[in-house]
Amino acid sequence: MTSPALLSSVSTSLLLEALIAKFDNGLALDETGSAEEHVESINGEVRKLAALLPRAQIVLARRQNTEPTINRIPIEVLAYILKLASTADADTPGHRIITLSLVCYHWRQTALGFPALWNTIHLREGSIHDFQLATLCLERSKDAPLSIIISTLFRGEQISNFFSPYSSRIESVSICVPFKCSSYDVPRFLLSTCGFLAPKLKCLRLCTAMWGSYHAPVLPLIFGGDISRVTHLHVESFSPYPGHSFGRLTHLALSSQSQYEKRPSMTEFLDLLEANTYLEELLLDDAGPSIHTSDNRPPIRLPNMRLLSFVATLTERALVPRVLSHLQLPHHCSIRVHRDMDPSHLDELLPFPFPEDVHRLATFAVVEKLSLRDDMKAFGEPSVRYSATSRHSGVSTSYRRSDAHNMWPETALNGFLRSIPCSQIRVLCLNLGEIAHSFHPDGWRYLFGRLTALKELYLADMDVSNVLEGLTSFRRDAKDTDILPGLIKVCLIRPRSLDIDALLSWSEGRMAHDHPLDHKLIIVLDDKRSSLGLKIPECLPKNVEIHTSGSSFGDVHDTFEEPFYMTCPPFGRDLS
Repeated sequence: MTSPALLSSVSTSLLLEALIAKFDNGLALDETGSAEEHVESINGEVRKLAALLPRAQIVLARRQNTEPTINRIPIEVLAYILKLASTADADTPGHRIITLSLVCYHWRQTALGFPALWNTIHLREGSIHDFQLATLCLERSKDAPLSIIISTLFRGEQISNFFSPYSSRIESVSICVPFKCSSYDVPRFLLSTCGFLAPKLKCLRLCTAMWGSYHAPVLPLIFGGDISRVTHLHVESFSPYPGHSFGRLTHLALSSQSQYEKRPSMTEFLDLLEANTYLEELLLDDAGPSIHTSDNRPPIRLPNMRLLSFVATLTERALVPRVLSHLQLPHHCSIRVHRDMDPSHLDELLPFPFPEDVHRLATFAVVEKLSLRDDMKAFGEPSVRYSATSRHSGVSTSYRRSDAHNMWPETALNGFLRSIPCSQIRVLCLNLGEIAHSFHPDGWRYLFGRLTALKELYLADMDVSNVLEGLTSFRRDAKDTDILPGLIKVCLIRPRSLDIDALLSWSEGRMAHDHPLDHKLIIVLDDKRSSLGLKIPECLPKNVEIHTSGSSFGDVHDTFEEPFYMTCPPFGRDLS
């Protein structure tokens, strides 16, 4: 019998050709035997081959699984990769790690050897097998800390009894009540589900939609009323204060509270912040204290704060500056404001996003790059976004791009710039492909006039006509003072509607003064639209460079990058 190893080294096509040839020869009648005997003999060989092929496939699959580089890396690294892959799908982490453990023997041994790969347990609505999978995960996770995800509003007492024996291992609990169940008695469900003590609980997420109440419901006394050790807290609809004491919070997210007419006061909110000086991230997502109350206490110092985020609706337009006016933040804190609203009236849409007195917000004093963009998402929505950043932090305000009517982008920008030290801005980055025509030449002239220290200007994937008209129409003022004397670099990346003659004329004019303003002009054209109808002179000035996207010219998009906390999903929005 042919061995699987031999089959793996022989061409399948040659085997089939030999078999067909033997079959043809077997049909010819000769003196040595009958055609029926030959056919039966060949059928026997075909059956043997059919039995050998799966074995050959198994041998080949095993060989393929042992050859990849991923199986030659240390098992600790492979285990980390498996953990990332299993948690990529937040809905079925348990099912994912089981699937990964079945890829090959090496992966299975690695998965079984690292209990932390099995420590995430998800109980879903309508899934009758989740408790069986949870039992398997509890067994294989051994003594590893547990992360529990519950996305059902039923079987609360059964869930509590199931996890109670393992309560000392539970470090993270996420309860995500389906939106369709929001009319049920959510507080009672939370009490029945979280009826055991969790002395090591560090992360608590309660995503529970509710409405129809005048007062903001206070978070029930879950886990025996003791959740004071929690460091990561995300609460939707409920108010965790007053009623609970916290002193170790590093990440706090509150959401879906603006629907309530009666909410905790600003004083109670500031008491919460003052008791948690280790806070690093704070998200107020359509939530926060009552804006009808005030507090004259000294500003709250939060020296460890790295990211402060607001998602404000039309009814909460005054909340952001009110909260910021009570805080004293370090220079490394990034502040992001997203206007999640449908504009109906200009004055209501565009309140100034920051308080007039920003001297306590040190981030504003260190910014040096201004970016205006409509090519990115803010809090999961395509948005128009204005940001001013330094190397490590920044401030931004954004609006839904679907709401970007021609009447407000320039007004919104002027409101944003009111709190920005424009004289410090060194770099201006523009990517306004969808709303470029909302900004007029006069508006650009006004902006350039404020950016007196501007050194670099970048425009990407947009109609540049209005911007360049605002730039090239500058003239020396009455005192013969140079406009933008420090501008040393202008870079156009895949521009649209480019007037190359006007741009070159402006560049030559800057070089022709008694005191030439030395600068570099770079144009990067798309390979597919490299002509743009341009008549590029054969001899370009020394300070002018024209490249194509496919050339060896470096990727200038690095200039558009921002500090990590300016673009990362904040805690409370990192799972959506």
